[in-house]
Amino acid sequence: MNLYGALITQLARSLTGALYTDEDIKRITSGATGKYLKEFFPATQDEQDAHNRISSARNHIEAAGTIIRDMQDDLEAQDRQLNELLNTIDEKKKLADRYQALAETNKEAFEAFRQEMEEALRRELTEQANQGKTLRQIASGIIWLVTLIAGAALGTYFKDLTAWFGTLIG
Repeated sequence: MNLYGALITQLARSLTGALYTDEDIKRITSGATGKYLKEFFPATQDEQDAHNRISSARNHIEAAGTIIRDMQDDLEAQDRQLNELLNTIDEKKKLADRYQALAETNKEAFEAFRQEMEEALRRELTEQANQGKTLRQIASGIIWLVTLIAGAALGTYFKDLTAWFGTLIG
């Protein structure tokens, strides 16, 4: 049986290209000098799977790191935009407060100025109304008297005047 087992082992080694079995590799590399030779022997399937998983995990971690850096850059850009917006809002608020204070100050000054101008205008109009008041009253009386006399004359002589105009036209 040992002969058949040795033949099968040698046949399997030649077909797979492996010179040592996993057990042989473990036995050789477990010794003190084997630790230095371990890198020259092929790794077991479990070790290769572990290395592949570690490599895949590193790739995923790098991709996640890139995504996180991109997100941080985007968040920093948004933070800068929001800070600029807040600064703009503060500037506009300060400007609005300044204009409001200026308007209130001007409102008080304008109100005093308006009252003084109204009073001065009222006095001036009263003085102008009083100037020539007598002359206007006399002229008004004369016009009233002439209108009264002309109206009475027309009323009295209306029929005679219409007849006279009728003869001139006709």
